[in-house]
Amino acid sequence: MNRILLLLVPDKWASILLLLLAFLSFLLGVLDMLTRDLDAARTHLTVSLGIPAGLFVLKYLTLNATYHVAESAQRRLHQHIQGSQPVDPQLPPEQARARERAEMMELAEDLRQALTKIPEDSPVRPKYEATVGYIERALSRA
Repeated sequence: MNRILLLLVPDKWASILLLLLAFLSFLLGVLDMLTRDLDAARTHLTVSLGIPAGLFVLKYLTLNATYHVAESAQRRLHQHIQGSQPVDPQLPPEQARARERAEMMELAEDLRQALTKIPEDSPVRPKYEATVGYIERALSRA
């Protein structure tokens, strides 16, 4: 579910466009009030409040999903480092290493995707950047 929410993150320009639409709707509501069309004014003013409210809720949900994806990748990395994931004894060693490498590449990709959605001034961003750096160094040595 969190990965699906990551696709819905409104970028800067989409947010600006939605806020401009809300402002336009507010102006139309004021214009409708001046012309005494109170039903249309109520509709426009409701839309002008609903657009920013929906935008804020969507941004909150997607930011929360971003942190969940990043924390999940971080947790999987710690499990991998501690060796708490069972290794299939029937696999040859080269296949086990290839599977481990693929999992680490998937973790790095999950974290990179989450990092693109985390704001630059977020206090947790350096933690995830360091984790991605660690994974990349480990993959380059292997």
